[in-house]
Amino acid sequence: MKKLYAFTLILALGLTSCSTLKNIGLEPTSLETIAAVKQVLNSSAFRAVNTLRKLNKNGVDGFVPSELQPVLGKLKSIGLGKDIEKVEQSITRVSKIMVNESEGIINDAVKELKFKDAVKIVVGGENAATNALKGIMYSTVKKRYSTKIETELGKTEALELWPVAAKAYNLFSNKKVDSSLPDFMAERAVDALFLSMGKEESKIRKDPKKLGKEVVTKVFDYYAKNKSKG
Repeated sequence: MKKLYAFTLILALGLTSCSTLKNIGLEPTSLETIAAVKQVLNSSAFRAVNTLRKLNKNGVDGFVPSELQPVLGKLKSIGLGKDIEKVEQSITRVSKIMVNESEGIINDAVKELKFKDAVKIVVGGENAATNALKGIMYSTVKKRYSTKIETELGKTEALELWPVAAKAYNLFSNKKVDSSLPDFMAERAVDALFLSMGKEESKIRKDPKKLGKEVVTKVFDYYAKNKSKG
């Protein structure tokens, strides 16, 4: 009888231990998985913005395609030099404003996200989370950029002079630019942000532990191990 009792006790403890191990999180919950994806996106956005701040030191060159420079130069040569310089200065100033606000815009966007299947994002490609965010929020983020840019550029002659430069550029280029300067800049800014975010996400995926977030390490390590088993 005592042996049977002891065996039952050991079995019960064993089952309790298994249950406890499961509860303490060998397998991440759906909430943990979503939290990990959002953490990676927030961290990627922060790193991307810092990278863009460094690139932004190039001023207007960071947002206006290099092919457009000869067009601006031509407009300067026909007597619009001062006006074109004002356009360039406006673009430079606004680009700095947008870079500084980008992190907040993306963080707000991430908070609104409700992933249908965060696991697929975790086990997806090296920038799967960024692509998911881009697919869901691209139009919204671009609109917020464009509205802010239009307000700032409206304080100068940039909006009036841009169509002239854009029309001249489009005559000689297969890759057309939008005649709306706010939309053109917004698209360039959003594309640059998501491109940079994707690169930063890829770095985080290679070594989740470096991020210093337990939930990220737990989720990405778990699915990496299970993916390799499959």
